[in-house]
Amino acid sequence: MKARFGCALIGTVALALAACGDADRSAEPPTAEEIAAQTPNAPRNRPIDLRADGLVIAAPEAGGTATVLDFGDPQDAVVEELTMIFGGPQFGTNEECGAGPMEFATFDQFVANFQGDRFVGWMVNGPSERAVFTGPDGVKLGLPASELSELPTYDVLEDSTLGEEFMLGDSEMLVSGLIEDGEVATLWGGANCNFR
Repeated sequence: MKARFGCALIGTVALALAACGDADRSAEPPTAEEIAAQTPNAPRNRPIDLRADGLVIAAPEAGGTATVLDFGDPQDAVVEELTMIFGGPQFGTNEECGAGPMEFATFDQFVANFQGDRFVGWMVNGPSERAVFTGPDGVKLGLPASELSELPTYDVLEDSTLGEEFMLGDSEMLVSGLIEDGEVATLWGGANCNFR
């Protein structure tokens, strides 16, 4: 069986923030109108490649340059790049994560995790009009569990307290996720805050 990540983010942002007792709930999430005003030129359905060591945002137009966000990149730079796609985030913190104190920037259904002002993990738990997320072996949210189990690097995480959990990838470079209602509902990579 493949190695487990020390911690992983809970399947939904609501549950993640509920588990994070210190989460900042004072700010309301931005409305669709506010996001559109913040990002008037953002393309719809921007492809984002979810990797075990960060993510790659496709160029906004043919011939452009993709944006690579690696774990270890500065928080401000990562938040700036994601804001250009999703609009401004909500921030929350948890001092008691197994991996140490962590800050979260929640952009709609996508969450970026930070420690010491550095990008350390991500989680996505639903579709977005702004992005199309694809992980290792082409896994996507909504992929039927029957097709997921046929992917080359698929492995079940036995005895997970989170639910029907799986892993994709090689050796220590893993992306994990959850199956709900017979399909992929959540994907996460890197350091996250989940209490198994």
